[in-house]
Amino acid sequence: MKHAYIKKIAQTLVGSSLLFGAATFADELCTNGYAVPVKGTIINNGQAPDAGFSTLGVVKLRVGKRPHVLARMKCGIVGVSAATEAEPFAFTHTLSCNDDNAVYLGAELGLQNAHSQLTLDTHGDLTVEGSCAPITNGIYGSFIEYSSPSPDNTGRGLFTGVTEGELTIEGDINCLGSIDMSFEGYVCLIPQ
Repeated sequence: MKHAYIKKIAQTLVGSSLLFGAATFADELCTNGYAVPVKGTIINNGQAPDAGFSTLGVVKLRVGKRPHVLARMKCGIVGVSAATEAEPFAFTHTLSCNDDNAVYLGAELGLQNAHSQLTLDTHGDLTVEGSCAPITNGIYGSFIEYSSPSPDNTGRGLFTGVTEGELTIEGDINCLGSIDMSFEGYVCLIPQ
């Protein structure tokens, strides 16, 4: 049992040293933490518009850049419409990931596992290429979005305390409500 704790502490120390190595990306972009590049894909589906448009899908995410990759994760993603009159194409996206991060909670509770989570505020522009009528009342087209970590941080695991960064997302939506996206950018990770 003691050996497992030592192993987890060693993994945490190695992860922290990789974080500092990856931080050479663009530190001047962060007021807190270190800028670390992120890149990946999102595959999701539009959901029934009963209470506004939402999406549900999966993310394939790489945090860091070779040779300093901090994590490769798969995450669930929920997108909830945050549209307003001024910003008609906006979402709140929440990712919950399949990684394991050892968090020391004191002598009594020891190390416990945290799965990374991050909430992003997203806005962008949709280019409608056509109508899906008579198959559905939807549209098909392409879009570009800009996401940043929400100041109302829900960060856990690797993303604990993250409130800065920027991602650019490009994607397409089809008449079946399938949405395919790729993204690239950075987040300002906070050393734990």
